[in-house]
Amino acid sequence: MNYLELIENRNSIRDFHKKKVEQSKIDELISFFNSSPKLIDVDVQILVSADDDTASRLSGVAGYRGNTFNAPAYITILSEEKDNYLINAGFMAENLVLKLEELGLSSCFLTSDDSEMIKKVLLINSDLAVATVIAFGYGKKERDTTKLDIHSPSDVSISNKAGHIAPKIAATALAFDSDFNTAYNFDDEYSDPVIADAVYAASLSPSFLNHQNYRFVINGTHIYLFNQLDNVVPDDDNLLGLGAAMLNFHMILSSKYSGIGNWRFDTSDIKADFKNPSDYTLVAALDI
Repeated sequence: MNYLELIENRNSIRDFHKKKVEQSKIDELISFFNSSPKLIDVDVQILVSADDDTASRLSGVAGYRGNTFNAPAYITILSEEKDNYLINAGFMAENLVLKLEELGLSSCFLTSDDSEMIKKVLLINSDLAVATVIAFGYGKKERDTTKLDIHSPSDVSISNKAGHIAPKIAATALAFDSDFNTAYNFDDEYSDPVIADAVYAASLSPSFLNHQNYRFVINGTHIYLFNQLDNVVPDDDNLLGLGAAMLNFHMILSSKYSGIGNWRFDTSDIKADFKNPSDYTLVAALDI
């Protein structure tokens, strides 16, 4: 997989053709997911629902304000509820979304904050929690679709779509050098172009309302990841988006450098003063 190309090409698509997704592609997705890397040791399972009535059963139960976008197929990721399980689910889900892109399929993450109801309508008999739901299929071209503009949870408008759903924060605003008081200089002749690509890839990851609540502090070969909780983005969606950003960042680094370890959540040994605002919390670290 050419991760950077897939990351750049992917958009969240909210309108789909009625065409069925081939079983061979569904089988490939399941196999890919089951062999995908994880952030933590946790029981995670995938369920693909592609019946004609799946969209109607999920309508009002999953998705922003119950809108499931009438896709021909849906992925449900189930997870054991452990520390950081939602971040892990976002990490694995983003990898799966990029695989969908490689297979010529479009997708959209759906808000899924009622695990038990989603399991009920999809007839899922499992003790695992619903971590996330992804609508997917053959997406309509952008000029043929509508744009959902989410200005705030109470201010939503629909118009003809043109380009991305909402503007994203530039990569240059997401990274700092050593602490939050110093912006990372991407133009410095000594800066690492691979790290620059990794931050850029993370900036293109999906996040609720495109809030992109993550920030990177880069100190030589050490990457520190911070997350912000706010009053607009639901906590579950915030953590899923954080995991997606971590996947994009990691895949770009590991595609260029051999022997890259995984993100670690135990940061108790890190004593540095990052001068981070009080609403940003250190979540994970990565050593190159």
